Amino acid sequence: MATVSFANLGIGAWAAVWIAVAGVVAYRARRGDRHRAAAWMITVAAFLAVQEDPALCIWYASVPPSVDPDGVLGVVHAHSRGHMLGSGVFAVAGLAVAVWVAHVALRRGERWAWRALLAYLLLGAAVDIAQVLFIYPHGFPVGATPADGVRGFGWPQIAAWIAIWSFALWFSRGEAVTRAGRKPSLTHRSTPENG
Repeated sequence: MATVSFANLGIGAWAAVWIAVAGVVAYRARRGDRHRAAAWMITVAAFLAVQEDPALCIWYASVPPSVDPDGVLGVVHAHSRGHMLGSGVFAVAGLAVAVWVAHVALRRGERWAWRALLAYLLLGAAVDIAQVLFIYPHGFPVGATPADGVRGFGWPQIAAWIAIWSFALWFSRGEAVTRAGRKPSLTHRSTPENG
């Protein structure tokens, strides 16, 4: 139990460092380009999210239980391992696309980008929160206890990625609408007749 508490403390410190980084990014951009700051905060959040679900899925599919007790190499059918690896890679790719959307479209103030990043946040956060509350608590004091009684560790990192991504969208929300509203329509051309 002491190991789990120590692990939660370490992960909590790790998460706090990245929350502080996001805070510094936001503070430095408070009168500047909020979209750029939001893009970097989403990058930080995605970095934390990758470590939690996709990277662990890939890791568990790649190692035997002798290396990691949760490793499934040699334990489950290759078909199952293939799906674990595939889902991990797809999740990493999805996060990479989200980061790209943040750095390209959100920085340009495109409203669809803000909405797409919100949708990604809502889906990812819902899955992680449901996982913590109903499947495996990652050391969170509330929620289901697995059959083996081990509550685990890691919830601060999950909370951090959700909080940072949420804050990034909140931080850029007004500017996304304003900047998008000021952009000229791609179908409207200024001519002497229409000004």
